[in-house]
Amino acid sequence: MLALALVGLLIFFHEWNQHTVMLADRLPLVVISTMHGYGPGVMLGGVTGCLLFLLYFFYRCVLKKETSFFKKAEKALAMLMLASLLVLFGGNFLIASHRRSQADQAGYVSCPMTTLLSNRITMEVWVHNESLCYDNDIRHLVQRGTIEEVQQVQQHLVARQKQQDARQRFLQQEQLSRNDG
Repeated sequence: MLALALVGLLIFFHEWNQHTVMLADRLPLVVISTMHGYGPGVMLGGVTGCLLFLLYFFYRCVLKKETSFFKKAEKALAMLMLASLLVLFGGNFLIASHRRSQADQAGYVSCPMTTLLSNRITMEVWVHNESLCYDNDIRHLVQRGTIEEVQQVQQHLVARQKQQDARQRFLQQEQLSRNDG
């Protein structure tokens, strides 16, 4: 039980760190997942549920009697389970709002829901250049919203810029050769 809570915390903090790094790296596109905002409530509810089950099993099946401690602990754990529901939904709202405001402060703009990752209801795509929301190449690259896809988008945009720069230099050389000739 403790191991599951620890793994859940590690996953939550890894995802939190990944989001912070994506914003700090000023990537052209970031994906905000609201699913991980449920993590604290799920972990609290899971630990509380396991403790409630162990308490119930110990007092009902092993000791086969109820004590005043059992009744007080059962009531406290039931209240904690209800609190975990509040943390589940309230925490998700607060974490998602915090991430959206961080992206907004970093200069990102949210893509409309029907453009990129339209099949992922817990993910939002934020971009620096709103035209990326409607770019078919970007749409083909971003399918699941992973960090690897975000890095592929960055590489694709760098390659596209190099290609445009080379085309521009070629056209300038052509123009100069026509003017000289």
